[in-house]
Amino acid sequence: MSLTRLAIKSLLQRPARTLLTIASVAASMAVLFSLLSFNSGYQEGLQNQMQQMGVHLMVVPIGCPYEAASLVLEGGDIENYLDEGIAGKIAGMEGVAIAAPSLMHAIVRPEDGRTDIYLGINEKQLELKNWWRLNNGEKPDGRLLAGDDSLLLGWDAALIEKREETGEKLWVPEIDAEFTVTGILEPTGTQDDGFFYVPLHTAQERFGLDGQITAVQVRLTDPSLAADVGDELEKMFPGAEIIRMEELLGSMSALMDSARALIFAIVAVVVAISAVGVLNTMLMSVFERTRELGVLRATGAGKLHIFSLVWTETLALTALGGLTGLALAAVAARGVEVVIKRFVPMAPQEAMTHFDPRSALICVLAILGVGLVAGIYPSLRAANIRTIEALRSE
Repeated sequence: MSLTRLAIKSLLQRPARTLLTIASVAASMAVLFSLLSFNSGYQEGLQNQMQQMGVHLMVVPIGCPYEAASLVLEGGDIENYLDEGIAGKIAGMEGVAIAAPSLMHAIVRPEDGRTDIYLGINEKQLELKNWWRLNNGEKPDGRLLAGDDSLLLGWDAALIEKREETGEKLWVPEIDAEFTVTGILEPTGTQDDGFFYVPLHTAQERFGLDGQITAVQVRLTDPSLAADVGDELEKMFPGAEIIRMEELLGSMSALMDSARALIFAIVAVVVAISAVGVLNTMLMSVFERTRELGVLRATGAGKLHIFSLVWTETLALTALGGLTGLALAAVAARGVEVVIKRFVPMAPQEAMTHFDPRSALICVLAILGVGLVAGIYPSLRAANIRTIEALRSE
């Protein structure tokens, strides 16, 4: 009988303990794989989202843009704004293809447990978002913003307001205004889906911010010009802050690091517990099989054979757990992703956990490493059992 078959036969003699150990290893493997897959998917999704934005530079009021976003979401007021005329000056710069101004404002509705984000835009924003499509398949154009009461709804915003057709009316009592739905966007999988888009001049008038904007999004004729144009903008507008998209991506990744570190710390604890579980299982197996191991020694088995047998059992146990964990991850990864997204800032809305062979290989090697380490002590203890004492044991 081969060493592997003998090891598996020994594990099957104690099915309950073996299954519990496999389950703990499988859970660790599933969580580990889901996190690694999410991590790579997050970076890829964030990069895709930046590319979809079609924006190479953003000009915002001086100060922290994340703090400003938080103020808006919580119902506060942004203290600093830009003059609308800055957009025209930027549009005239060499290397600038599109300069799209926007004004963001929030209407907080605590009784409904929600905050509606209104974004004042003009036709330049529609040029910038050239991948947008309406729910009827058409490409949006400036006619959607022609009227003072025009309202273009993101997909999620339309669902919240239960609007399905153009021409429907939407009354906003907080600003004493009625809007007419001129279009509903198809889902983009980005934050764009949750916005209420109105003409820029309407937003300025309704929110009492005539001639003011909160950002200018800039697309360049050549992305490689971002550094030079950014430097020029900083000289031209000392009262504004220039955000390069690669810097924004880096900032978003930095925001994720603390949450990711906590998650991986939890995974490390889970893996450590699994290792202790495997170690405990194999030690108990050695104690219970002392007489059996003594018989093997008495019939000619050497220390190396006993060591190899117990170590093979440990590896078989972790390998079975690892394979089960990968299968479990394929089923439960999306559920793990939903939980993780609650703790990760600015996570893209599209699914990010996909089967990644590289992550799977890392997980398999990691779990086999757990088996190798956890099996050393039980294997040494089994190999050093004295034959006479083992045969005397009951």
